[in-house]
Amino acid sequence: MTKTKVLLVGSGALGIVAAYTLEYNGFAEVTVVVRSGYKKASTEGYKIESVQFGNIDHWKPSKVVSSVHEAVANGEEYDYIFVSVKNLPDSPKPCEEIIELAMRTNPNTAVILCQNGIDIEKPLIEKYPGHVILSCVSLIGCTNIDCVVSQMTPDNVQLGIFENPTLKDRARAEQILDKFISIYRMKDGKNVVKKDINVRQTRWQKLLYNASVNTSTALTNLDCSRAAMAGCKETVWRPVMREIYAIAKSDGYTLPPELEETMLNISDGLFYTPSMLVDVRLNRMIEVETIVGNPLRIAEKNGIDAPHLSMIYHLLKMVQFRIKEQQGLITVDDSVKEYKTADEYGKGF
Repeated sequence: MTKTKVLLVGSGALGIVAAYTLEYNGFAEVTVVVRSGYKKASTEGYKIESVQFGNIDHWKPSKVVSSVHEAVANGEEYDYIFVSVKNLPDSPKPCEEIIELAMRTNPNTAVILCQNGIDIEKPLIEKYPGHVILSCVSLIGCTNIDCVVSQMTPDNVQLGIFENPTLKDRARAEQILDKFISIYRMKDGKNVVKKDINVRQTRWQKLLYNASVNTSTALTNLDCSRAAMAGCKETVWRPVMREIYAIAKSDGYTLPPELEETMLNISDGLFYTPSMLVDVRLNRMIEVETIVGNPLRIAEKNGIDAPHLSMIYHLLKMVQFRIKEQQGLITVDDSVKEYKTADEYGKGF
């Protein structure tokens, strides 16, 4: 039987768990694009410590490459491009451009966006009209530090089709979705794979966690449990979650009331480091626009007041500025000062 060809772009913890799952099931041949840590991944492989799979040493997918260019250098075509790289529209090369070479090789390639946030599909639909764009929302606790992948909770994913006015054959899109679900679901029930019939609703629900917990831990450099010990559940997380409830409702989506308590307490006792905090600690750009910026733009359009979310957004924009400067993406001439003497500086207050 010919195996399904999957190109996985984004070798963070979630991506590696997905790649391992696909190859463990035996129905897919996975090529993983590894940018940071390519040398170690390609020579030593990954150490996986997983509640789902146990402990695995020196694991490698079918193929490890350093770029999408290398992945298609010999004319390779892929049935699916699984995108788990961070969605950074404010970066020099957003994800729709990262996968461009692979999209050109096969007009039937489907894209799976396993990324955080709302409205993430719109740039891809615009750039690649007619292609099937799938949503993957993952609820999983996992980290990847220097090719050591720790998975603390079982993989729980929801896969669905983004609303796409350029799709001409919805039935074909459903077949493409069903096929991926079939090759990703584990027969022994070790993972949970559900078909998502309301993608946008699901994404709003996950934003309850990401817009509050993910963001605030990144701002404070505290894991979830320490942040909770510091009292942020009632002072930060709950107020932000309630703003997400209001924004989602203005967008036509009513979120389950009980989800507030679930998301408030989902990380209790885990001392879990959310993805945005991992990125800040590693001096990597953060998903500020898709997780916070896009919901805020919807709030503004619909006349919803969201002061807590707005404050978090602008603080994260400052963090993003710092990261960009440290990465050399922007240059600041700090020889130019508005107040040149101590006396003049004092006049600014």
